[in-house]
Amino acid sequence: MNKTWLAQGNFATGVLRRLAPRRSVALSVVALLALLTASACQRGAEPQSQPLSAPSADQARQLAPSVQSAVEHSASSEPVADSGHPGTQAIPAGKQPTKVSADEEDLAAEEDDERDYWKGVQFDETNFSEVLDYIQVHYIDANPDTHRAWIEAANFALLSLEPGEELLPEAFYKARTGKPEEEGRLDGKTSAFQCKGQGFAGVVLHSLPTDEYLKSKRPVRKKGRLSDEEVNALREKSKVRSQLYHTSWQSVAFARPQFECVMSYVAERVKQIRAAAKANPAAPAKAVDVAAGPTKPDGERGTGPQESTDQAKAALPTDKATPPKPDKAAPGKAKDSDAEDRPRPLPDMNRAWQAAAQGYLYALDPHSSIIPRKAWDESTDKTENSSFEGIGAVLTQRDDQTVVENPMEGRPAWRAGIRAGDIIHKVDGEDISGLALNKVVKKIRGPRATKVVLTISRETDPEPKDIAIFRENIEIKNVDGKLLADYPGVAHVKMTGFIPNSTRDLRSMIDKLASQAPDGKLKGLVLDLRNNSGGLLTKAIEIADAFLPNGRIVSVKSRKKAEEVHEASSAASDYAFPVVVLVSDGSASASEIVASALQDNGRGLVIGARTFGKASVQTLFEPALHSDYYIKLTVARYYAPSGYTIQVVGVSPDVEVAPTVDGKMPVGFREENLNNHLVPIQGRAESPWMARMPELKACVASQGAADKIAKREPKPQIHPDYQLLRAADYLGCLSAKPLAK
Repeated sequence: MNKTWLAQGNFATGVLRRLAPRRSVALSVVALLALLTASACQRGAEPQSQPLSAPSADQARQLAPSVQSAVEHSASSEPVADSGHPGTQAIPAGKQPTKVSADEEDLAAEEDDERDYWKGVQFDETNFSEVLDYIQVHYIDANPDTHRAWIEAANFALLSLEPGEELLPEAFYKARTGKPEEEGRLDGKTSAFQCKGQGFAGVVLHSLPTDEYLKSKRPVRKKGRLSDEEVNALREKSKVRSQLYHTSWQSVAFARPQFECVMSYVAERVKQIRAAAKANPAAPAKAVDVAAGPTKPDGERGTGPQESTDQAKAALPTDKATPPKPDKAAPGKAKDSDAEDRPRPLPDMNRAWQAAAQGYLYALDPHSSIIPRKAWDESTDKTENSSFEGIGAVLTQRDDQTVVENPMEGRPAWRAGIRAGDIIHKVDGEDISGLALNKVVKKIRGPRATKVVLTISRETDPEPKDIAIFRENIEIKNVDGKLLADYPGVAHVKMTGFIPNSTRDLRSMIDKLASQAPDGKLKGLVLDLRNNSGGLLTKAIEIADAFLPNGRIVSVKSRKKAEEVHEASSAASDYAFPVVVLVSDGSASASEIVASALQDNGRGLVIGARTFGKASVQTLFEPALHSDYYIKLTVARYYAPSGYTIQVVGVSPDVEVAPTVDGKMPVGFREENLNNHLVPIQGRAESPWMARMPELKACVASQGAADKIAKREPKPQIHPDYQLLRAADYLGCLSAKPLAK
């Protein structure tokens, strides 16, 4: 059995798992990869509004810490959290912070690029049972809530059908159905559930409305980022709904026998759906009839042959059974193919058992899941060094407009004269007003050396004009750095993940920048871990050790093993210059280990926003029965040097700094916003830097240059990174007058 210790944020596997039920487990895996390498998750979309067993597509994007898009990739907003943004999501990723907003259709646009990583992976009842065995032996909690786990396993399996079905507590259904805020979610046919002659008291079987129907019921929402107040209000509504849902389930008996009965029902439904599709493969699928509104739960549905042919046909996929012919596109121009034009795979029991396993793990915590080996390996490779072909610009949406957040310095958009704040009206002459951000991105991206023409306007030049840009390969590195022009001898090193080469690459980058600095040495380092969702625990320990001459780095406490304590060791290669650590709500796990180790030992000042708050450790298990997927389980908690666990509370910065000068801190998305998260244990002691802050703040107030630099050019081509500038101010004061411990 192979193991990999992981201290990582909830984005990869979180997205993997939550996208699974509605359109098969496999379809969602690469939407995850798109989030890993391209997605930004800040605020702006709706928080989780469905506390049911299978989150919707917009929720899936909200289940990961903020991961940034440094390119003309669009991103899901209000993470998923999990971007990560996720946001979702587990595998280290994320680029540079940005405020990217996308509405609920964005993920569907991402699905055009998805690949089926579960295709060919055998997963049946035996594999499901093996997952349960690993949970029993290795999971951090010896007595998890199996009642909820069996419910989620059953519902994830039901939702793998097409159209999806689900079991709802009758009390919840009666209390919520017909409410405007449900937006049609509980419309559709309902009936009493019975299989093998066994009735389920207090439960109704609900057939989910089609995506098209839900879209028609969805009210018109403003585009762009929501305000903090709007986000918090939506979160509160979601919380109330979720509490009612789970409270309603508590009075319903549900254990393994009920789950097995559901799986028997799923098996019969799969046979019916596939038989109907085989009998009439070219016919368009029928949608669930919800026009008449919900029906009373007074009928019976079973798994026997009494199920009518019409019912079987109604369960066909809601898209055309044959794939549409591809449109011809001009060279270098992206096609705009809609997700609804593609056929969905027919359900099968392989998918149903995969979904059931994901559902069971989802009920335990947001970070445990099963992951196809190919998806894991590919996403890890992309974290190490990723690239894309495009123009090199960060895009966002405000109201109904696509806006350039920032061009990337030295990249094609920057060289062509694109500026921060430019409004994009057309791409290659095609009006993009009202088009989802992901679809705009697809039109802009294309093969290197091909031309794209953007029609833009700007505040200083409102008359639209065309700018031709030639695409090229844009490389995104796991470790990148530079010397700050306005702060001689100060280095800025950005890390996007903790992977096998991270320690080596970080040391190499620091040595390179030191050789370029005045006198061949650095005055200080800003270690940028914003939106770094984590990775390997061992690499977090190594990197913290590189800056610590002594002291505790982290301790790990698990269910079965003795406490593991990791102490720093003094070495000639240790760095002695001052360090400031930049963090955000997207900094998770391994990032939090490094930040808390340097903060608690008084070695590094932490600046930015409170971190994500994930203090759990996962292990990848290679199951004995199969080698092409992993079982990822939460097996331990880690504790900061001062003895507290960061779970939920996160690492609080010594100096809180908003992303923009004179701006306010965004509401953010963190562990506490995820369903089923591990609860916090205790709070933290005061940072050792607090006693030193008055002197440091006085120094920055008199000598700091961040505000002046940020405001010196009213309409810059690239917006200044105010948090970075502020970090450099504090670093300058630390360098000029090191404070005694």
